[in-house]
Amino acid sequence: MSEWRNQQVHFSYVNRSGKTRVMVPGEELLPGDQVVIVGEPGKPEAVAAQIGEVLPQHLADDRSTVEFERIVLSNPDFTGRPISALRLPALYGALVTRVRRGDLDLLARDDLNLQAGDSLAVVVPANRLNEVKDYLGDSQKKVSEIDALSLGLGLVLGVLFGLLTLPLPGGLTFRLGVAAGPLVVGMILGALRRTGPIVWSMPESANLTIRHLGLLLFLAALGLSAGPDVAALLSSPLGWKALLLATAIAVVGVLTVVVVGAVQKLSAPRTAGGVAGFLGQPAVLQAADARVRDERVENAYGSLFAFAILVKILLVPLVLLF
Repeated sequence: MSEWRNQQVHFSYVNRSGKTRVMVPGEELLPGDQVVIVGEPGKPEAVAAQIGEVLPQHLADDRSTVEFERIVLSNPDFTGRPISALRLPALYGALVTRVRRGDLDLLARDDLNLQAGDSLAVVVPANRLNEVKDYLGDSQKKVSEIDALSLGLGLVLGVLFGLLTLPLPGGLTFRLGVAAGPLVVGMILGALRRTGPIVWSMPESANLTIRHLGLLLFLAALGLSAGPDVAALLSSPLGWKALLLATAIAVVGVLTVVVVGAVQKLSAPRTAGGVAGFLGQPAVLQAADARVRDERVENAYGSLFAFAILVKILLVPLVLLF
């Protein structure tokens, strides 16, 4: 069955000979089995049509022997590791079917990397529920805390990397600076997720709080510093020319991102985040985020914004050479 082989569906419960239990991954179905199928939109219905018929009752309604619980992942040992590293079926006879991350509901694929604060939908034998909770952590307080060691070490590495000076032809030098240095190092550490016991990723709740606070401070500082210059520019003879040129660049760039998003069949929230990232304007992100509460907006913004910043920084020495 291709849907099961490609992990587009999971079988969570099985009722065999009148007994309901957690279905072990890889277990073969037998004639007369009743199962619960979870998966990507449309896939459970397709699989149900292949193997049998849909029953009016739901096995999950009977919790005498099997429990279904949302458990918060707060154990740092599993942060940045794939779901397969939990080994729940082997250790406790339990199974993760879905992962709730922020506002996104993800299917629990074996290769899905976990983050602190993920809400795991776990199907577990009723007598082992407390053991699984202790194993995963299940602490909201713990996932709200920031790891000062990883944050401080990442910032120090970023600043040191930004201070590195590279010689260029013509006696020029180039360095990323204390702003772009932490950005590049942050992207590298974010891709690594963890190095031994040090977890580089930040809990989702803390990440969102710091991100929104930083955005507000950035916009406030930008407005205070740019206000006099904008007024002087608009009152000068070149003001209207600069305004038209900026508008043309923004319109062409936005249309390009929208067309690419349509060709690549990206969702509207992800395309909106890409537009904000391409323009490099947190205010556009804030406007898009206010209209559509979807994490894909910020994910696309973060990816394209970081890429655009790096391209602009690397173009500076090329411009100076000419």
